[in-house]
Amino acid sequence: MPLLVGPEAGSVVGMVPAFDGLRVEVTAPPGSDTAGVPGGGLVVGWVLVADEGAVGGARVDPVFLAAGRAWTPDQFQAAHGQHLGVVVGRAA
Repeated sequence: MPLLVGPEAGSVVGMVPAFDGLRVEVTAPPGSDTAGVPGGGLVVGWVLVADEGAVGGARVDPVFLAAGRAWTPDQFQAAHGQHLGVVVGRAA
């Protein structure tokens, strides 16, 4: 039984700020058309997202800045393509 019971799948059920020094890079399969897709940006927080497919019923996703706004990976993929991925790494 999942730890979280009740929230709709994909709902954000909590958020914490991120520490400095992390960045999201946007990835795409080879040959993908990425024209108009904003690049990644600084991680500004972490959200707990209800996900019945995840262990415990939730997953932790980054909140990052790109194209002048904050995004979760789900929001970014919905706006720019499900084929895109995000990878968190150290900011240069």
